[in-house]
Amino acid sequence: MKTVRMKDVADACGVSVATVSRALNGLADENGKLTALICRKAQEMGYVQNAAALTLKTNRANCIGILYEDRMNHEYFSSLLDDIRRESNARGYDLMLIGSSEETERNYYEHVRKRNLDGVIVIQADFESSEVIRLASSPMPSVIIDHMYEGCDCVCSDNRNGIASIVRFVYEKGHRRIGFITGEKGTVSNERLAGFYKACAELGIRVPEGFVRETHFHHPEEGVRIIRDMMNREEGASCILCPDDFSCIGAIWELQKQGISVPEKVSLVGYDGIRGRMMPFELTTYRQNTEGIARETVKLLLEAIEDPENHKPRQITVEGELVRGETVSELSR
Repeated sequence: MKTVRMKDVADACGVSVATVSRALNGLADENGKLTALICRKAQEMGYVQNAAALTLKTNRANCIGILYEDRMNHEYFSSLLDDIRRESNARGYDLMLIGSSEETERNYYEHVRKRNLDGVIVIQADFESSEVIRLASSPMPSVIIDHMYEGCDCVCSDNRNGIASIVRFVYEKGHRRIGFITGEKGTVSNERLAGFYKACAELGIRVPEGFVRETHFHHPEEGVRIIRDMMNREEGASCILCPDDFSCIGAIWELQKQGISVPEKVSLVGYDGIRGRMMPFELTTYRQNTEGIARETVKLLLEAIEDPENHKPRQITVEGELVRGETVSELSR
């Protein structure tokens, strides 16, 4: 097979070799569309940069560490990892997974530095850990996903407005007794809870005691028990928001086994927009924009790696979209 050269990419894009070089090395000018075109064309043609020569030229390994402690086997993280891999590869960077072990947890910063990584993306971790905080605030370029540290690069899904859009939607469908099951405490759950209470207050929805409950993400068994408890109250919930799609879909199957149909007996809403695409019915949910999160994350990190003198840490929020689905009933208002 013929080796694809940089000149071949330049000819295919109708630009100079120098322009291709700048684009692939993350040194392109403000023409973002041209840069994206060049990176995409290079990937399609199978162009591979000489890693050894690139390292000597830029003093970079072109390798990004991914801190993923694997505390939760969740489809959201799988999708996010895949999108980050694609985005990084298109910019000429490889990924190295940093797992959780006693050795690495003692000193994440030293672990990353010794491996000569150019930067780190923290996807899933104990964000209260002193070692994670040290890594985020160290000289090592890093971006934190779904958690905010002051003065650090952070990219978060718009959890507050995501939940608020769900509340507004079910309100329009006639629901006034709305329950909310949150996941474990943390930035994500706190933001969603704030969005829930704010939307309810704006719409004049009363939230009775026991209509907001905490459980674990990805745990439908716990969710079913809470759902049944909310339904069986004197003024039971007519619609319940679940912490994620997996929990919601698992609850739907279990409730059906017990003779409780969704949405005829109770309406349920998920969150993530991942699992719902695999079901025979369309789940009402909020689809997180993993492609957008990956794009902003990689962009921020490469700015910090390639232009450290001019880079200023930023906190970015990425919007998703409401999926109206088939699991929320229409009630008379």
